Amino acid sequence: MFSTILLVLFGAGMAGGWAALLLKRQAGHTSWLCLGGTFAGGAFLASAFFELIPEAVCDLGWLKASWWGGGVVLALAWLDRRAHHAHAEIHGHHPHGGSASSANVLGAMLGLHSLLEGLALGSIQVTPVQQALAVAILLHKATDTFALAVTMGRQGASTGAMLAVTVFLSLATPFGAWLASRADLSGTHHWHGVLSAATAGTFLYLAYSDLLIPELREKEGRLWKIVAALGGFLLIAAVVRGHAH
Repeated sequence: MFSTILLVLFGAGMAGGWAALLLKRQAGHTSWLCLGGTFAGGAFLASAFFELIPEAVCDLGWLKASWWGGGVVLALAWLDRRAHHAHAEIHGHHPHGGSASSANVLGAMLGLHSLLEGLALGSIQVTPVQQALAVAILLHKATDTFALAVTMGRQGASTGAMLAVTVFLSLATPFGAWLASRADLSGTHHWHGVLSAATAGTFLYLAYSDLLIPELREKEGRLWKIVAALGGFLLIAAVVRGHAH
């Protein structure tokens, strides 16, 4: 059963990345990538509000969770501003906004978050609890890889690079779970709370600055972009709510 759970999680991650790759291969149809980006942005907001922030508050309390999440937002805003200026000076302004560092930042945070999720999953010995956590991880795994691949595609990354990052991110959670099953992970809850808060801050910032606002500023296709964003938000919110009940 444990091996099956890990295989399903890997498959979900790969599915999200492949979906973004299929959009990228539709030459000349960049609007599909824009819709994919706003969909992921809405899903990121829902993941932060309904999953990551409650997890962080549960493990750390409101004060520490706010400190970690807010600190990450401020740090990313500073780094993004610096990277955007450097990128603009060398290559010129990108029509869709977003800095050259956004995919790297998102990939690093998602990789760390996925690894820690796997560590938490592998450290649980009670099968029903482990399965419930696996379902919670599964709810956003495809969204994570989809959003990262879409961000890379909008920044001109090659298909090979997008596929490689998708495989890497898809393997992070199963690897963490396998590692945890062979190690002592006492105290994991505290670090899970820290990373949940940091990832929530990352999701909120990137959804606002890179996936939603730059796209919604453009009049072309704005209505469909809003619909896509609402669809991503409502889908994740409904699934998380349904799982909670």
